Amino acid sequence: MQMQDLAKVYKTKTDEELLQLASDSERLTPKAHAILRSELAVRRIDVPKHLTAQEESDQGRSEQPRTRGTLFIRDSHAVREFVAEVVHLYHGQFWLFIKLIAPAVVVSYIAVVMARNEVREIERHLPRGVEVLKHETEILEIGLLNLAGYLVSWIGFCFSFGAICSAVQRIEAGAVPAVSDCFSAVRERMGSFLRLCLFLFGLLLVAEAAAVLLSQGVFWVLHYRQLHLSLFTIEVVSYGSIGLALLMLSRFGLAIPALVVDNYRVGQAMFRSDELTEGKWLTLAVLLSKSLIGGYVAGMLPFWLASWIQTSIVLPAWFRWVLTAASIAGVTVVEPTMFIGFVLLYLRMSPLPSTSSGSLARQLA
Repeated sequence: MQMQDLAKVYKTKTDEELLQLASDSERLTPKAHAILRSELAVRRIDVPKHLTAQEESDQGRSEQPRTRGTLFIRDSHAVREFVAEVVHLYHGQFWLFIKLIAPAVVVSYIAVVMARNEVREIERHLPRGVEVLKHETEILEIGLLNLAGYLVSWIGFCFSFGAICSAVQRIEAGAVPAVSDCFSAVRERMGSFLRLCLFLFGLLLVAEAAAVLLSQGVFWVLHYRQLHLSLFTIEVVSYGSIGLALLMLSRFGLAIPALVVDNYRVGQAMFRSDELTEGKWLTLAVLLSKSLIGGYVAGMLPFWLASWIQTSIVLPAWFRWVLTAASIAGVTVVEPTMFIGFVLLYLRMSPLPSTSSGSLARQLA
């Protein structure tokens, strides 16, 4: 690695992150150690003083388990600090994460649009009303096409998530990873990784089914109490049920970092994720909402702005493609935050030492 690149990495780190590297400096190469000392000197950080204070603080909390970081997500203030750290890391390596997530966004768009076009073509030949129930084969094809489109999209985002796991791990160890190396880390575990992706997709389908049942149950209760179901009420209940189901599913969002970073098996990764996310509902909710709400707004914003254009203005045929490209770009910029947050949460809550992180630190040169 070039010294200039390594110096840039250290400049993007917080004081706490530099102190954490300094406390474990025996894992650094001489070159990395020299650059670290230089950055500490520029910031006028007294390492021995800070480490002594940290040791005294650790002794006062000796009954607590030692973790990769001192950040425990317990209240809203801690969550804000954690999210700020996520955003800081994202901005520090913005183009790296864009390159890692962009293939998933493009593949997802193509897969979903192709599936929807095929569905529309089938629906165009179906009769209206109850007569459509006689066309069971076509209905099954529509269901399978939609399922295939979303499955391809899911696997694409899982692959980018896995690559982001490798990238964040390497950045935390003080390296600037290459995009190809990040995806190679996923390919090395291809069999286990695909099994985990499919298992999580199955849980997603279960979560969506549970959301439908929950919303229907709420509608039945409201109807039983003879309450008026406005369009706003229906949307709140429907989206609220989906959000709650996805929040429950996010408890297993750390399974992919567990598999990629520490090479857990599929079952072990699931249990590990459930263990590490216990009590982290607020953190998971913030990360999930930033991805879902932010991604939806970013994807629809170009079309919302275009709807303000007066109908009397004749737009060129290629303008639709401009809107699509802007939509894809918006989603690409928003989505990495949640994945980076999941990886950082895993790294912060997993016990030290990590053999994988140690080996990365020794490969800084």
